Amino acid sequence: MHTTRRDFLRHVGLGSTLFGLGGFSSTLGFAAEPTGKSLPRSLPEAQGVSSPKLLEFLQAVETSKLNLHSFMLVRHGHVVAEGWWAPYSHNLRHTLYSLSKSFCSTGVGIAAAEGKLSLEDKVTSFFPEDLPANVSPNLAAMQVKHLLMMGAGHRGDSLFGEGFSVSEKN
Repeated sequence: MHTTRRDFLRHVGLGSTLFGLGGFSSTLGFAAEPTGKSLPRSLPEAQGVSSPKLLEFLQAVETSKLNLHSFMLVRHGHVVAEGWWAPYSHNLRHTLYSLSKSFCSTGVGIAAAEGKLSLEDKVTSFFPEDLPANVSPNLAAMQVKHLLMMGAGHRGDSLFGEGFSVSEKN
């Protein structure tokens, strides 16, 4: 079953109301029980989140017409709210486009905080067996921070075609 944004908001509002009456478990709103190997679920207030403020946020998203595919709020390792807008659902795989950069940069940030790498590390140091026979000066100079900034050594901005210098764009 697909849910409209309005239905999603209604379910979230209903979920926060029903929590006060003893609990509510649904993938359309607040989920109090974990399912399978998923993250644990919790009531929003049990994790320091105001249900009315959460509903206010979701209503602002709706009013702004942000066209979200889904929403999940995790606090202290517990999911306190989740839902999907039609035609999306929890089991529908679809292209994430640039969202994967957020996951990668988060992973790099965690690895850097744990001392496993530095933003100044040369990219060539990570996969020496996969390097081309002739390493170009750009590749030799490339650091982790360049990948995170999407400044990975192209002579020009590939969006605008060859010959368009990144410095000319600024």
